[in-house]
Amino acid sequence: KYVIDGDTVVLSDKRHVRLLGINTPEVDGRRAAEPGGKSAKNWLKTQLEGRQVSLEADQQEFDSYGRSLFYVFDSEGRLINEQLLAEGLAMLSIYPPNLKYVPRLRLAQQRAEAQGLGIWNMSAYRSQKLAQLMRSKNNGWQRVIVTPLAVKKSGKYARIILSPAADIRIAKQNLRHFSKLNNYLHCEMEVRGWVSWRKGQASILVRHPSALVIKDSNQCAE
Repeated sequence: KYVIDGDTVVLSDKRHVRLLGINTPEVDGRRAAEPGGKSAKNWLKTQLEGRQVSLEADQQEFDSYGRSLFYVFDSEGRLINEQLLAEGLAMLSIYPPNLKYVPRLRLAQQRAEAQGLGIWNMSAYRSQKLAQLMRSKNNGWQRVIVTPLAVKKSGKYARIILSPAADIRIAKQNLRHFSKLNNYLHCEMEVRGWVSWRKGQASILVRHPSALVIKDSNQCAE
């Protein structure tokens, strides 16, 4: 029926559908749109608005906002979630246990990134070193070059320590999707995820190993 933003649509039966496996920059009428947000929304409008789609579920029926979770296929059978990644309009965002199309979605993003399409050619999403992040205190989705130093486990999370003031958080329930965390130690990688700050401490929440991009595949296990 209509498109809310690049990863959320409303169907004719009034269901709000969140596209699985991806995230697009925010478009919120109450504040300025994030870079690339309007492009993703406009592309999705041209592809889907007023047209018939097919829906495919994964393991979870709803997200925390009550939206239905689906892979969306257009009338030609194209997986729209994948196409948004292939156009460089979205970034991969895997939430276990919804893993049905992970290899396919990862490949689409890798190709868009290699070609410098969309968000991969925007300064707002440029990769930065950890020291730069600590100076800027930026939050939201970031790409950060890091070298893990240690692993600690406590409470609900395992933490990969990046510095005395920065870490990567992984919920213990998601650890089964990762190799042994010690395999990441002292290996340069790019971590992609949402940064939160508390008392000067930066923490990047990671749910799936696709958010840890190893710089040298021979150096450590993914």
